[in-house]
Amino acid sequence: MMRSFGPLAWSLSVLVLTPTAGAAQSQSGLALEVNRYYGEQDRALVEGAVEIPYSLLSFTPSGETLAASATVVVVVEKVGGEEVYHTEREIQPAAANAAMAASERVSTIETFAIYAPPGEYMARARVTDLSSEKSYEMSTPLVVPLEEPFFSDALLSNHVQKNVRLQEGSYLPYLIGTTMFNPNPRNVFYKDSPLLYFYYEVNPEAIGGMGDTVGLEMSLHDVAGNLVKSLGERSIVITEGRNFDLGAFNIGGLVPGRYTLEVACAKCPSGSLLQAPFEVRRPLEQLAFVQPVEISTASGAPTLKYYSDLSPAQVDSVVDVMEIWFTTEQMDLLASLNATGKVQFLNRFWESLDADPSLGDPATEENEAKTMFERRVAYADQFFASSQRSGRDTDRGRIYILFGEPTETIDRPVEATLGPYVIWNFSGQGHTFAFGDFRRDGDYRLIYSTHARFPGDPTIQGQVDEQGGLARESFLPQGRGYETIIEDIRTNRTTTGFQP
Repeated sequence: MMRSFGPLAWSLSVLVLTPTAGAAQSQSGLALEVNRYYGEQDRALVEGAVEIPYSLLSFTPSGETLAASATVVVVVEKVGGEEVYHTEREIQPAAANAAMAASERVSTIETFAIYAPPGEYMARARVTDLSSEKSYEMSTPLVVPLEEPFFSDALLSNHVQKNVRLQEGSYLPYLIGTTMFNPNPRNVFYKDSPLLYFYYEVNPEAIGGMGDTVGLEMSLHDVAGNLVKSLGERSIVITEGRNFDLGAFNIGGLVPGRYTLEVACAKCPSGSLLQAPFEVRRPLEQLAFVQPVEISTASGAPTLKYYSDLSPAQVDSVVDVMEIWFTTEQMDLLASLNATGKVQFLNRFWESLDADPSLGDPATEENEAKTMFERRVAYADQFFASSQRSGRDTDRGRIYILFGEPTETIDRPVEATLGPYVIWNFSGQGHTFAFGDFRRDGDYRLIYSTHARFPGDPTIQGQVDEQGGLARESFLPQGRGYETIIEDIRTNRTTTGFQP
C-alpha cells in the first residue's frame, strides 16, 4: 500500500557485511537509514534502507538450502503523525547453510525512495519473522531542510558496482550516475574487506557556482575526536554534471572500534563540515559453507578438525567447491578415495597450508588459508550468482575463489549490439581475465585469459593473442563485431599470451 508522495522504488539485495544523516540501529541489530535529500523545486528526494541481520530470522530447510519468510513495513510520517508513505512487502531470504543463517554478519537489505517537501519527519521500520512471529522495530528522525546544506548525500559502502545502466525512465535507489553503492545502514566494516568507499556532494551555490574549484581536507577521528589519520586533500571542480566526490580508503590498518570520517572546507562558509560515523570490526567468525568440527579419536588415529560429521554426499560437495584449488594429481587421488579417505585428505590439505607462514601465522588457532577460502566462496555466492548458476560455479566466482580480489577492475557498460563485460587484472600474479555477458542473462562467461589453465572463448582469445587454430567451440553470438573489446583487452591486460 502506498499513499501521498508516491514511492520511486523498493528493491531487495543480500550482501555480506560489509553514515548518513538519519541512521539508527537497535540492540537487535536491525538498522534503518534515510539520506540523500536535496531540493528539487518544492520537494526533495529521500532514499533509505532497512538492514535485517539473518540472525533475527528463522530459517528452515528449502530444497538444498535454507529459507526464511518475513514482512517488512516502512512508514514515513510527519512529526504531527500524518502518514506520507507506507509500504509493506514479504521477503524470503535464502541461506546456503546453518552457519550462514545464524551469522550476524549476513543481512538482507531493503531500499526505498520517495519525494517529500521540506519539513520534519519520522521514518519507521518494522520487521516480523513469520515463523516465530517476533517483530523488531526501528525509527529515526528525518529533516528535509528548506535550504540545501553545504554537504549532502553522504554515503559509506563496502562495495560499489560501476557502469550500472538502467532503461530510460527507470529508477534504482543508491544508484549515483552509473555507480551503485551497496547500502550499509549499520555502518559496519570488517577488516578482511578493507576498502571503504565514500561519496558526498557539495552545494554549488555555497561556493560560487559552476566552474569553481573547492578544496577539502579529509581525515579520520576516533570517538574522542582525536585525529587518527589524515587522508589528504580532495579537490572538486564544480561542473554541470559533477558536484560530488567519490573515492575509497583502506581500513585494514585501523584498530577495531568506532571512527568518524570528516571532510572540512576551511575557506568555505560556516557549517561546511561533514561527519560520517562508522565502525571497524575484526572478523570474529568464519563464513563457511561447512564449519570445522573438533572430534576426539581413538589412540593412534588421526585427529580430524574438519568435515568429520558430514555425509558422503556433503563431503563430495566440499570437494567440488575446493576443486579450483587442487592440482590435477590431487583431483585424481581424491577420485580414488572413499568418503573417509577424502575427509582425511582435506584435513591434511588444510594442515599443510596452515603451516605455511606466507599464508598466516602457524602458531594461531585459526587456519587463515581455510578462512580466506571460505570467505571467497561466500563472497562469490553473494555477488556473482546468475539465474542459472550459484556464484561459486560461475567463471567469475571460480577465478575469484582462486586468486581473490583483482588489483584492477575495468567495468564496461552495456553496448547496443554486444553486452556488458569486465576486465580483471592481477598485477601480483601477472594475469588478466575478461568476462562478458553477451547473452544478456546475467552470467558473465570467461572470454579472455592469460592463464593456460583457464582459456577464454576462442573468438576473442585467439584474436587478442593473434593466434589461430584454436579448436574450441565458441559460445559467443556470431555475426557481431568484437573489435572494440579485443582492443580494450590488448590495451589493459597485464601481460601477453598464456602464463603459467
